[in-house]
Amino acid sequence: MSKFGYPDRFIQMVSQFHDGMQAQVLDGGEPSAPFPVFKGVKQACVLALTLFSMMFSAMLTDAFNADTPGIGIRYRTDGKLYNPRRLQTKTKVHTGRIRDFLFDDDCSLNAGNEADMPHSMNLFSTACDNFGPTISTKKTTV
Repeated sequence: MSKFGYPDRFIQMVSQFHDGMQAQVLDGGEPSAPFPVFKGVKQACVLALTLFSMMFSAMLTDAFNADTPGIGIRYRTDGKLYNPRRLQTKTKVHTGRIRDFLFDDDCSLNAGNEADMPHSMNLFSTACDNFGPTISTKKTTV
């Protein structure tokens, strides 16, 4: 977290939730001896989604930093929330790309067309190799 500019005090606070964390495994209904856990977060930890979002945002920034796959959008930040006629003007209109949707511990990658999807997946896979998460192909659909 320090690599991404989070203050030391914040990092210490988050670490205190997980220092000394131990786990057990049930085998035939019998618990194993407790063993230390050095990676991951506690199940049902209130910080789990926040920590996941922080890590995943950094990973996606790393993956798509110099590339621009995704769905192109046009938007304005002034005036009413939704008025399609205002997007036809030449001034005050911004463009951007939606590359992903994050929800809980899932990520949905987006591409503007079918040909861009393999490139997005390759960038995402490289970022996963750099940061550590694995892709669950059982849940993957196109």
